[in-house]
Amino acid sequence: MWVAFTGASYYPAAVTKRTLRVVISLALMVALLAFFLWNVDFGKVAEALEDSHPLWLLIATALALLSYWLRAVRWAFILRPVGKVRHSSVVLTTAVGYAAMTLLPARMGDIVRPVLLARRDNLPVSATLASILTERLFDLWTVVFFFLLFVLNPPAMTLRGEARSYLHTLTTSGWVIAAGLVVGSLVLLGLFRYQERFVQLLAWPVGRFLPRWKGPVSRFFDHFLNGLRVLQRPRDLLITVGASLLMWWVIYWQVWATLIAFDIHLPLRAAYLIVTLAVIGLAIPTPGGVGGFHKAAQIGLTSFFGIELNEATGIAIAYHAICFLPITIIGLACLPVLGLSLRETSHIADQGLPATEE
Repeated sequence: MWVAFTGASYYPAAVTKRTLRVVISLALMVALLAFFLWNVDFGKVAEALEDSHPLWLLIATALALLSYWLRAVRWAFILRPVGKVRHSSVVLTTAVGYAAMTLLPARMGDIVRPVLLARRDNLPVSATLASILTERLFDLWTVVFFFLLFVLNPPAMTLRGEARSYLHTLTTSGWVIAAGLVVGSLVLLGLFRYQERFVQLLAWPVGRFLPRWKGPVSRFFDHFLNGLRVLQRPRDLLITVGASLLMWWVIYWQVWATLIAFDIHLPLRAAYLIVTLAVIGLAIPTPGGVGGFHKAAQIGLTSFFGIELNEATGIAIAYHAICFLPITIIGLACLPVLGLSLRETSHIADQGLPATEE
């Protein structure tokens, strides 16, 4: 059952919360962009962009779009324990979700995408939301895996004082996160084994004070855990791991092609570090990762690989545009297919989440 929060008291609170989220997100974006562009010669940045090779940028763009398609295919496999989803549905909602992530603040696309899929293919929204958590778990596993490969076999780098310290911190964090992922994955597997007891434990306080909500809350958590259940199905798990490795492998080649477009010739494993930093920057909740993504990529290029600041700035701008501009255009073109406008999409994160499901 979808519960629409139509009470008079909901909308002022929702508007206030949404406005605060937008203001914080935009303020972070402006601050990070200012940090990114500090001491930059705009003329030289424009010159670096003009001198880049269009063919290699086109190849990088094609690889970026291929990675989004692979992401959609992987998502369908993650959702197999929940129900069968149409290929067209995961492709359309992935495109629209990433367009929303680019244009809306606070990573709202991560909510828009699963809610749209749940509506389109009649799935429990709690399960599709959990599938995004599963997706992020696979992403984190894969990025950490490739980063540790970089650590174990780094390319030639000229590291100065601060860069050495940064790399040491990143390396330590990588090993700690890897250990945490192992523990977290084992905990999740344990939850599946004792899912019924775990759901009862979560629903018990609700049932004690609001008995009529106990059933819906129990179903919500059951659906949520089902959205993570691919971790317990060996065949689907193996396929999903393979899809994750392939998808990120394509992303690393995309970065390599972008560097070649600027006549920067680094081994592919250099992209393992650049992408890791970009992912960290993307975690900052600005629209499309603007600012954080740019600065993180710029730091990686200048501090670790000795690329001149203005050229690194041009590369970071091109890298971000390749990642987000084409998929945003495609996502906006897909909105009419889903019967939505951008305005309606922007309200899904606030109004589309279910309080209960039946």
